[in-house]
Amino acid sequence: MARSHDMTSGSIWRSLLGFSIPIMISNLVQSTYNAVDMLFVGRFTGTESLAAVSVCGPIMNVMIITLSGMSAGVLVVISGLLGAGDIKQAQDAAHTSVALYALMAAVMTVLGLLFVPLVQTPAAAMPEAKRYLYTVFAGTVFTFGYNLIGALQRGLGNAAASMSFVIISSAANIALDAVFIVWLGMGAFGAALGTVLSQVAAFVIGTVQFARGGAALRLSARAVRFHKKHLKNILLFGVPTALNEVMVNLAMLTVSGVANSFGLASSAAYGVGSRINSLAIFTDGAMNQTMSAYASQNIGAGRQKRALEGLWKAIILSAGAALGTSLLVLGFASEFSACFDSDPAVIEQSAAFLRVTVWSYPLFATVGPLIGFIRGTGNVEASLLVGVVAQLCCRVPASFLFSRWMGFPGVGVAVLVGPLVSVSIYLWYILTRRWHRGLARVARL
Repeated sequence: MARSHDMTSGSIWRSLLGFSIPIMISNLVQSTYNAVDMLFVGRFTGTESLAAVSVCGPIMNVMIITLSGMSAGVLVVISGLLGAGDIKQAQDAAHTSVALYALMAAVMTVLGLLFVPLVQTPAAAMPEAKRYLYTVFAGTVFTFGYNLIGALQRGLGNAAASMSFVIISSAANIALDAVFIVWLGMGAFGAALGTVLSQVAAFVIGTVQFARGGAALRLSARAVRFHKKHLKNILLFGVPTALNEVMVNLAMLTVSGVANSFGLASSAAYGVGSRINSLAIFTDGAMNQTMSAYASQNIGAGRQKRALEGLWKAIILSAGAALGTSLLVLGFASEFSACFDSDPAVIEQSAAFLRVTVWSYPLFATVGPLIGFIRGTGNVEASLLVGVVAQLCCRVPASFLFSRWMGFPGVGVAVLVGPLVSVSIYLWYILTRRWHRGLARVARL
């Protein structure tokens, strides 16, 4: 059983903060862990292990994109049904999501294990890369499992519950990295083993926590099966989200390639600047998920005005926090860059890159609640269309155009273009009331 948090009544500020703050903390913890994980591998293993983990990054992104998309689908569907007060249908949707995630985990495991030998990597790093990937893919079921528990908790409006096992998992992962990599010298295999074991712990803790959390949803292993209607809705909301993530990644890979063309120092500077940016834009993903759940619940309950009012307040919260972060990074761009690399050329170029991209923080922070609202109100086509226009039609050409005019700092301008275009289109879509087109879809959940 799991407790549901009603966001259709009471203080809007309290609803938004109560849901978003735990997700922000979770995102910061995970971002910090990712940096620490790479630090362990880079400082305490050989070049082969570091190269192996780096090569495996794009492969793991496929799993992350899949999970991100389907989790968005589960969140919107569960939130909408609970907002409408239909507990029985919410339980059927939850059982459908369990069946879907189990199937995806099985397929991902088999495909992953079959394609590991085909990975392209330098010969010296191949043994480490294979051990890393075999280990990670063997633990796919736990990766999918604990992400599903988190999606269900957030669909219930209970983001604080998922935060606790994310923190525990990240702490366990860091501790296991210290044991396996530093003490036992297990290299990339140790990093993978630590990741899998920490996800096992997160899955177990999350499952127990979900079962004992309250009385909104009652799940049973015997009731796990596909319900056609709910499967269709989860895929309807989830697949466009995953495709949008693919477009973002493709655009950023292009921007990265342009940055790499300016030489080794610029390539390193782009990596450092991007890492700092990812840590600084901590409200984006949190407010995206917050508004997806908030809008879905309120639309399901027939409270359109409250849903729209919540959007404007979410933008104030998110963009306000991001503006403060922008000023902080702007003032200490060189100092933050020096934390990641001591090369003066890298620090100088990274700082120049950051002084441009800091102005993207309020834009990204505004995109988060906007895209969450659009998805939560059933406008999945609009979300996908904006992704195509902003990422592939605008950001990618901008990376070539501005870098040619301005050199490496022009890459930073390309980073600004994506969220600027997205904010403009989303605001137009909402202010012209076109977002009402998706309401019937949420009502039919």
